[in-house]
Amino acid sequence: METKVLERLGLTSAEIDIYTTLLKTGPITATIISKKTKLNRSHIYDTLTKLTDKGLISVFEKNNTKFFDASPPEKIKDYMDDIRVEVQKILPTLRKLKEIPKPVTKVQLFQGKQGLKTILKDMLREKKDYVVFGEEGQFQSIFPIYIQQFLRDIKHYKIKERLLTKEETKSKILRTKDTQIRFLENKFFSPTTTVVYGDKVAIFIWSEPYNVALIDDKEVARSYLSYFESLWKIAKP
Repeated sequence: METKVLERLGLTSAEIDIYTTLLKTGPITATIISKKTKLNRSHIYDTLTKLTDKGLISVFEKNNTKFFDASPPEKIKDYMDDIRVEVQKILPTLRKLKEIPKPVTKVQLFQGKQGLKTILKDMLREKKDYVVFGEEGQFQSIFPIYIQQFLRDIKHYKIKERLLTKEETKSKILRTKDTQIRFLENKFFSPTTTVVYGDKVAIFIWSEPYNVALIDDKEVARSYLSYFESLWKIAKP
């Protein structure tokens, strides 16, 4: 029980062994401490120094020999009080850290053809290069006219796109001269299409009435992009 409490105060097992040993024996030398605790002597001196700094043991010399003695158990309360004072000092700084605004992951759901178009317009506003997992010609099928305008706009803004898709869908996909496409086996794809642009990830669900989940989070976008890059390396040009 005593050991558990002392551990909760931050004392190591070696510190506890030495302190409780000294409580039982009274003043003894480092050699005797080593024999009684079975701790390595070189390790003992380091531990004795830490206990001295904490005020839990005292040291004195007798006949040119150092003796170590446990401070009264009441000193443990003094040690706790010292820690409490130190904690009080750092609380204002810790509170300020807590108050620092943290980025919040924003998730939105868009529905229907208008929802799909909202994401495409957002991609143009971002003016960032983007990558696509699993494009199979769905955009062209749903927006045969608008998708051509979209491609003209990304060419105008010098936005580059990279697509990962299945080889059998190659002929279905419209592209610009800057579009790069690579191909993977079917097992790598799901029924959705994922687009990563800027700090956003858009997941298109193609079953009607069509839905898009938009995740606005820098770390999430980095994770998806890292996965895309891993697949890009193994995909066939």
